[in-house]
Amino acid sequence: MTLIIPFGSFFIVMVLSISLRIPQASGAGTVVKTLFVDLNGGGDFKCIQAAINSVPDNNKIWTRIHVAAGVYREKVMIPQSKEYILLEGEGSQHTSIEWGDYANDPKNDTTATSATFFSLADNFVAKYIAFKNTYNGGTKTAQALAALVSGDKSSFYNCSFTSIQDTLSDAFGRHYYLGCHIEGAFDFIFGNGQTIFQECTIWTVSGPTSPGYVTAQGRSTPLAHGGFVFKSCKLDGVTKTYLGRAWRGYARVIFYETYMSDIVVPLGWDAWFNKGHENLITFAESGCTGEGSNTAGRVPWEKTLTAAELKYFTDITYIDNEGWLAAQPI
Repeated sequence: MTLIIPFGSFFIVMVLSISLRIPQASGAGTVVKTLFVDLNGGGDFKCIQAAINSVPDNNKIWTRIHVAAGVYREKVMIPQSKEYILLEGEGSQHTSIEWGDYANDPKNDTTATSATFFSLADNFVAKYIAFKNTYNGGTKTAQALAALVSGDKSSFYNCSFTSIQDTLSDAFGRHYYLGCHIEGAFDFIFGNGQTIFQECTIWTVSGPTSPGYVTAQGRSTPLAHGGFVFKSCKLDGVTKTYLGRAWRGYARVIFYETYMSDIVVPLGWDAWFNKGHENLITFAESGCTGEGSNTAGRVPWEKTLTAAELKYFTDITYIDNEGWLAAQPI
């Protein structure tokens, strides 16, 4: 899997959040400006990228971009220079961003540049919106990202991410996903983010072969902070799957108090190219339920974390020990 991050120019029914444990604080960030996007011309812009482009470089005020219901067929990028954007739809079943690029297509896209949505800036929030890669290669499924997230201090609430292979590139930075729906077949959550997925639905779809892989985590050194933590999530779908395989030698993935249906294969994990060095990999489960959570047949090198280690990785301070989540306008 090749990951090339583009850093230059590139080119509801409203879901109630009170049922989810979203961090709240009296000092939460305040939206200073709101821009409206409407395909039918009822807003300030008809396309999302135009609204983003209107935000000044080096922006320091929270700017909401509210996107009316509709299917927005465009590639969308939040460049590094445009921080403090809140991208808000009207429900992931109603507002979607869709495109169909894939790796090694006639335009010479790479895995990363195939993404429908790019979030490269720090301090970003998305709510109630869907990100879809519509490429469907049948028996020739290729890497086709729905989203690539490489900015620090980024959060997603009640969003959905849809593709088959490499759906969500959680590339770099500290990230939080709450109440999101993420679906795919192969390595469909991958990268080296330092990330908590909480109360999310992880859903497998049909691919050209089975079983697939939920995660391909890319932690590459022993001191790197990256790791994926799935907390109080639901893992289900239509295709058998491994929980993950080690994209890099120090891969770290933890499933905590998560429901797993019988789609999980007994071995659970794959060392991939790191066979013989499994002791360096941190793949762990704790407090999970459902038929797929039976660890009797798991690989012998699956880690058992101590109570202190579990607390460290599952507490929100793993990604936020400074209060950045509470400072966002969620």
